[in-house]
Amino acid sequence: MPTYADAMSFRRSAEKHVIALTFDDGPSPWTAPILDLLAEHSARATFFVLGANIAGRESTLRRAVEEGHELGVHGWSHRRLSELSSAELSDEMLATQAAIGRATGVVCHDWRPPYFEADEGVRSALGESGLVEIGCSIAPEDYHWPAERTAAYVLERLQPGAIVDLHDGRPSQSGSEPTRAATVEALGLILREMKRRNLASVSISELPALEIPGAT
Repeated sequence: MPTYADAMSFRRSAEKHVIALTFDDGPSPWTAPILDLLAEHSARATFFVLGANIAGRESTLRRAVEEGHELGVHGWSHRRLSELSSAELSDEMLATQAAIGRATGVVCHDWRPPYFEADEGVRSALGESGLVEIGCSIAPEDYHWPAERTAAYVLERLQPGAIVDLHDGRPSQSGSEPTRAATVEALGLILREMKRRNLASVSISELPALEIPGAT
């Protein structure tokens, strides 16, 4: 089944037996169990954060940073960026970058558009701010699929250099499942199989650069 990111392509590499696990829409109650699994498997990941979800979960973001993970900007409230004015775009993205900085002391350099939708106006505005857009190559619909389906979908497509997009949180206006427990379960299945295949997960900045297929 096609996913909303099928049209997205991203240039990254397959130099070593590494992939990048990424998570969108957190922090949330499910971020901590995800961090537990990543720690258990000595895996690093990148979390694309929603500004609206930070309040009350600053310690979760600090833990992610302390454990070697990277943070990126995913917007404040998961709005479609191409529909926003310049002022609204600043509120969505740059305000989130600032909020992450206040919570963790880290300056984020990466961003990912909600729904993987961004036009040239959005890219130009955010490029001027020094943010680098990050896509993906594998985008399961883990926000409403059962764990086994998500894991099978990812593992069938997984290869060195892949960027996997999963979801540790949920936008307030989302019509998806009210929990991300299935994503947590799927992650455990994925990490166990990655170990068997001698694949490691690294953060986006650690992933070498070469061309890989577009998102599936």
